[in-house]
Amino acid sequence: MTNLRSLLIASAALALSAVSAQADSAAGSYKLAIGANATCAINLAADGSAAYTGDCAQGSGVTRWLAKYNGVELKTASGETVALLKGKAGTYTGTRFEDGRTLTLSADGNAVASTH
Repeated sequence: MTNLRSLLIASAALALSAVSAQADSAAGSYKLAIGANATCAINLAADGSAAYTGDCAQGSGVTRWLAKYNGVELKTASGETVALLKGKAGTYTGTRFEDGRTLTLSADGNAVASTH
């Protein structure tokens, strides 16, 4: 029984360190494309905060972010989820819950907005 408990504790610690490492890898400067028209520069800090580097009226109050096992969750200051974005090759894509607009978070600065 002691070996099983030790194994479970070690597994939990390993999983937490993997999630922490993933959060650090998603931190950085991005372009956030919102729908077909708006693109905003945004910085995702390693502490989980998100800040626009310029004016972004279409940003829906994104001030926090959280790394997920397959992408990024964008949140408001009050903790409400704005969108869940799935990652692929340095780009994260999903839809904003409030209005269904497509969001694309692009690390290379070349955010391509969709027409949805």
